[in-house]
Amino acid sequence: MKAWFADREAQNRSHEGVEAIARHWGRSALMTQLERELTELPERAPHAVLDAARRFLDKAGDIEALMHDLIASSRADPFFRPPFHPVSSEIHTGLLLFHNDDLSMALGVTGVEMLAAKKSGARGATSLGFTGLLTMFRYVKAGGAIVSFWEAPPIGDNFVAAEAGKARFVERRRIEDGEEIVIDGRHQSFVIEHATSDMVYFQALVRTGGAPLAAEYDSGSLALVGASSTDEASSRIQMMVSLLRAMERDDAFALIEETLNASPHFYTRWHIMREMLAMDADASLPALKRMAEGDPHPEIRAAARQTLGLFFADAADAVGDVLCRA
Repeated sequence: MKAWFADREAQNRSHEGVEAIARHWGRSALMTQLERELTELPERAPHAVLDAARRFLDKAGDIEALMHDLIASSRADPFFRPPFHPVSSEIHTGLLLFHNDDLSMALGVTGVEMLAAKKSGARGATSLGFTGLLTMFRYVKAGGAIVSFWEAPPIGDNFVAAEAGKARFVERRRIEDGEEIVIDGRHQSFVIEHATSDMVYFQALVRTGGAPLAAEYDSGSLALVGASSTDEASSRIQMMVSLLRAMERDDAFALIEETLNASPHFYTRWHIMREMLAMDADASLPALKRMAEGDPHPEIRAAARQTLGLFFADAADAVGDVLCRA
């Protein structure tokens, strides 16, 4: 390694090897056809996107050829790094092979030792995760895994925590080599309970048409314990609005109000409203009244009315009169 760091030409050769593999993958018929299929879809429905991913994975020979080139490059140069973004968690490692706004595809390994370490370590409360997104797993090696499957009430645009119900057990079974599993994360989940060897799989994550939220249910009581955004753009908006408020950028108030009116997600609208109130409560009053009267989500309307009652009593009475007449 010391010699490699001291040799600029060797470093350049390693870099050129990575770039060559990246170009080879990007220009391959396998990848260009997937991109073309996604671009030409008449509608970006989740199952249409998933079908394109399935056709990609059905070309096993083409995938194996590309993987062979990748492995050969790794063997030829110990400093070669695959030109793919790494993805990992407590129990798996992988490489992101393809990503756009509609679809992410990865090659992953769930390590049996990593899985055992998580299961045998100190554990507090555990949960069942419902991603809100449609996901397909195709297992090259299933590792003798035993998997439990779960369902919950569907997560929709008008998700209300108090009405989320409980998760329920569906079945427990062994996964076989070559098996394909499709999980609709809007109401389905699964848990790997045990494996005898490493699990190797392709994962296709459909990003279009998903639920606005991912949900977690307690594995003991099966009751809802939390929810989080599935929309990266909305999460970024929330972060930026909070930053502008913390920086006391009152000159951005009008722009922030525009994002309030444009946001499709109820949790983002309420986050923006809270920050607007913290910036300038009086200037926020008209938008808060509109929210109390007509926001599509019942919890947001209720929260806006409560806020009016706490800080703008006269306005709250006026909104109440309008609602009563309606």
